[in-house]
Amino acid sequence: MLNLLILLFLFLVLLTIWLNIRHHDVKWKEHRISIDDFRFPKGFLWGAATSAHQVEGDCRNNDWSRWEKSFDSEARPRIKNSDTAGMAADHWNRYKEDLRLLRELGCNSYRFSVEWSKLMPRPGVWEQSAADHYIETCMTMRDTGIEPNLTLHHFTLPQWLAERGGFEHPDSVRYFADFTEKTAETLGPYVDLWATFNEPVVYALMGWVRGVWPPGKRDPNLAARVLANLLKAHQRAYRILHKTVRTDADGDGVPCKVGIVKNISIFDPARKWWLPDWLTTLTLDRLYNHALLDAFRTEQFRFNLFNTVRFRKDLPGLADTLDWIGVNYYTQYLTRFDLKSELKIRLEPKKKLPRTDMDWAVYPAGLYRALKIVRVFGVPIYITENGIATQDDQLRKRFILQHIEAVHEAILDKIDVRGYYYWSLMDNFEWAEGFEKRFGLYYVDYQTQERTLKNGAQIYGDIIKNSQTIDE
Repeated sequence: MLNLLILLFLFLVLLTIWLNIRHHDVKWKEHRISIDDFRFPKGFLWGAATSAHQVEGDCRNNDWSRWEKSFDSEARPRIKNSDTAGMAADHWNRYKEDLRLLRELGCNSYRFSVEWSKLMPRPGVWEQSAADHYIETCMTMRDTGIEPNLTLHHFTLPQWLAERGGFEHPDSVRYFADFTEKTAETLGPYVDLWATFNEPVVYALMGWVRGVWPPGKRDPNLAARVLANLLKAHQRAYRILHKTVRTDADGDGVPCKVGIVKNISIFDPARKWWLPDWLTTLTLDRLYNHALLDAFRTEQFRFNLFNTVRFRKDLPGLADTLDWIGVNYYTQYLTRFDLKSELKIRLEPKKKLPRTDMDWAVYPAGLYRALKIVRVFGVPIYITENGIATQDDQLRKRFILQHIEAVHEAILDKIDVRGYYYWSLMDNFEWAEGFEKRFGLYYVDYQTQERTLKNGAQIYGDIIKNSQTIDE
């Protein structure tokens, strides 16, 4: 028995050592970063990102507009400070000014979303005036040398679809297909880069596991069903877009490139010597980062959560539906096995790292690690979101500089990164956080809607101006 215990102990020690070697951290020594040394591929897209509900204003017919006015089971407002999006940053009316500000930074691309509820206020009804607005927006981009990067779904649903069960219901796939086809017919002449969904896992987690976004449920089984329907909807939309979009708007010979945007967070054990922390880390990493990504390789979506949820859905043909992939990256979490927590997992930022106003650790190496995760697909990669909410101007400057250096390191290591979009162009309505958290390159005075470039943000323009093209 003693020998067996000794062997078991040695096995656990060796397993822990192996995990530390296989999942090692990435570190750069503190050094002065020279933006003059940056080299990026020819045609690299520099941009900023927004989403319709967060910046446009007057989104009155979607599930979030109702959610913002509701209260939780303890009679607390759903949104911090009882904020409602309202006119947000009034981007609907000020888009020309905002695109000019984007161009003044040197950016040559803009990632944005269209608001489904404005384009389809009722089932089967296409609102041409809203479509004309998006046509004018895209034409303005083209006229000023800005490449549109359009996201079809960025967290909001038309109220009529939410009332039918949203993406819990299998009919949602058909409704999204109809929306995709009409949008493709309308904006196809101007847009070559399309994303079907923004952060599907975040969408399912916040709405159906944590319950802090609409529809406010706490049922991981439903979350798994929602994710499967999102993957089915992506697959169908991919085919529709390639069938419908025939105009090569940017003249590169390819009229339509379709991807999906995946948020990737880096999970590391709080105690690298403690095997339970490793097991919780690997479990969370698989659920949050890899379950959805693996479906694009195996054509099978699996969502298994501590034997409480065991979900599997076969998705034949899914592997052929990525022309590119978007990476949204913000932070690293340390994971700790904790019997007192609901899922036996506790997340915490590394204490030695700077914190954002979201209480997220600033960990630039995590962006490099995120890019290594998705390089296995062999398709072009765009960093579709990366940004910081902070009132510390120097921290903002360091954040931008250090994260773009991480992108540069990835490119030097032959990872096919084609673009970088800062989140966000301007301050906006940050979902459940309301207007309190400010991610923008431009400060927005919500009383006057005046935009002001923040101190520390100019480094982004300097990087774009000074970076050079890699010799081919």
